[in-house]
Order: sequence, then C-alpha cells, then structure tokens
Amino acid sequence: MAVSAIFIGVLCFTASTIAAAQTEKVLYSFQGGNDGTNPSTGLMADSAGNLFGTTTDGGSGPCDGGCGVVFELKPSQKGGWTETVIYSFQGGADGAFPGAGLIFDRAGNLYGTTISGGQSHDGTVFQLTPSGTTWTETVLHTFTDKDGAYPTASLVLDPAGNLYGTTLFGGRSHNGAVFQLTLSGGGWKETVLHSFTGRKDGIDPAAALILDQNGALYGTTMAGNIFKLTPPLPGYTKWTFKSLYTFDGGPNRGPLSAGTLLAGNNGVLYGTQKYGGSPANAGAVFQLTPPARHGAWTETTIYRFAGGSDGLYPFAGVIADAAGNLYGTTAGDGQTDLGTVFQLTPPAQPGGDWSKTTLYSFTGSDGSGPGAPLIFGKGGVLYSTTAGGGSSGNGTVFEIVP
Repeated sequence: MAVSAIFIGVLCFTASTIAAAQTEKVLYSFQGGNDGTNPSTGLMADSAGNLFGTTTDGGSGPCDGGCGVVFELKPSQKGGWTETVIYSFQGGADGAFPGAGLIFDRAGNLYGTTISGGQSHDGTVFQLTPSGTTWTETVLHTFTDKDGAYPTASLVLDPAGNLYGTTLFGGRSHNGAVFQLTLSGGGWKETVLHSFTGRKDGIDPAAALILDQNGALYGTTMAGNIFKLTPPLPGYTKWTFKSLYTFDGGPNRGPLSAGTLLAGNNGVLYGTQKYGGSPANAGAVFQLTPPARHGAWTETTIYRFAGGSDGLYPFAGVIADAAGNLYGTTAGDGQTDLGTVFQLTPPAQPGGDWSKTTLYSFTGSDGSGPGAPLIFGKGGVLYSTTAGGGSSGNGTVFEIVP
C-alpha cells in the first residue's frame, strides 16, 4: 500500500523545520456577535495567504447564540489582519452550526459541512462560490438520517472532483457513515460507502478522512477503530471496508481515536488518541505500520502525555514538516491548564524515543482550548484556532512564529 504523504488534509504550504524558540500572536479575537464565536475547527489558506475557517456559533442567524459563520482573515501590509464574514448561516435549509473546517477546489470554491439544518435537520454539505467580493452558498446535499446525520468532519476532494466525508450518526444502523458526493447531470448524487454497525467496524466516525494515491480512504472511529475503504474494481460498485487496527481499551490503550490521520512515508499512519496512553489518561500520539506483505498492522505509541504542564487531550491529529517532525495541539493543561502547541521530534536512530517540546502554553487572553488541527504557513509559521479565550472569551485565530 502506498499512502501519499501530501494528502494530509491541512497542509497549505511546504514547511521547513521549525526551531525551538516560538512566539505566539493572536491574529483575531472573536467578539461573539455577527463575527462568529467558538472557532473550534481548523483553517485553510489560499495562495495569497488569506485564512478561511468556520465558527460553530455566532453570526446573524436566528439560532440561539447564532447559527455559525464562514469567515476570511486577510493580512494587511501594516501587519494586522481583517476578518470578514463571507457567509452567515440562517439555520434552515442552508444549514446550521458548521462544525468542521473547509477545503478548496482548483476553481477557488469552498466546501464544508454543517452539523444541523437542512430539510431534515440532520446536517448539510455546502459550497461557497466567490464572485468579486461576495460569496454564494449552495447546499449540495441534505442528510436524512438514513444516509447519515451530524457531519462533524471536513471533506476530502479527489482528483476527479468527488467529495468524501463522514457523519457521526445516522446510516443504516444509526452509528455513522462514510459518504461520497459525485457531480452528475448538473447535480450532486450521494452514495453511502459504508454504514457502521457498532460491532467490529466501530461506531461514530468523527474525524476527516484521508485519501491515498490509489483512491482508498482511511479514517477513524470514536470507538478506536482505524479503517480503510478501497474503491471498487472496474465493473463493480461496492467499496471494500477493512478494519486495520482497533484499540482495545486496556491499560495505556485508550479507546478513543479522535483526530484525523496523517499519512507518512512507506504507508505509515500517524494519529492521536484523546484519552488513554498513560496512567494519567491524558492521550497519546501513535504510529501504525503496515505489514510487509500479509498480516496485521503494528501500533506503536510514540508519545504519552502526562497531563499538567505536559498537556492532555491531543484530539486534533498531527501534521508534519519536511524533516519528519510532528506538530499538534492539546486542548487542556499546559502551564495554565488552557492548552498547548507541541512538537515531536523523531529519534536519531531507529528504535529510539521521540522527544517532545512544548512550543507554547496558552494563558487565556491569547486563547484557550485549542482543539483544531494546525496548518503550516510560509516560513514554517503555524496557524490554528482556539475555541475559547481571547479578548472577549469567544475564541481566537493564532499563529506560532519560529
């Protein structure tokens, strides 16, 4: 199996190795009104360096506390950033509460999901199309529970323009689903590729999928399953589901694999566990190595969080730089119990230990609860969001500068 290391879902620029000394800067503090609140999802950047993201709440919609927004942050020549709400959800057929990040296609359109709203109130897949300074929203699919419900993860786009995603609930057994959206005849057709049964295949796929160069999909479930979906052979229509590894919930093997996977070299997968990993039950970063030929995948825990100043709950997944260092966030603890940004450096010799460096611990005024994945910017800058904190306590967009 060859997994493409470039399909990691959040990489926007080629990153160089990041040095140890870091500076954190808040690019924007949400005020909790029409500008949005609770930016708990990841960011996406365009070629000009503008950042795009969602907030689960806030905006001008009639929901209690707002129905959520899609926003853009533009850097200025004077060094500041300007936030613009490019779409504010109204909670009806257009969707409500965008709980996932965004992706671009080659034409510059944005795609995302909402947790609720739509004709059946089970969530939507939407497209935002730019036209000058305005954006137009189009709902591509409304979920009806039978085909999935509550899509909490970002989408992935294949070279043919098909969209793939997961729903936390719904499907044939109401335990979540993996779906495909295909443009056909001027409209979008949804196909359920797999409905989770809650047995050996797992339950509740909460994280985004990744795609390999052969068109296969990889993902996780909240029950601790790592799975693969292989596209059908020519002449067939059914995708093949395979469970690659299941965390057993025993000592140091917490059952929850929450973050999006990262594809490394030689088919290796990296991921995070929100819980487990150590007696502190503070979470872990793991590596899954495929078998040489046939046989089982091998799981190696490369770092166990200890809580306290070390951090806990790394549920957003990790990203990698060109040197193989991994970067991620913990939603809790640190020096002030408000979360951290960390780096994991691979061992100098095979079989050695990874070393961990806390790049930044949040203090509240600069953000708290970073539960979203990081992305790289030019020069190795890291960008992400915090769900809380900032000047009004409604979350921030921040950068970590090497």
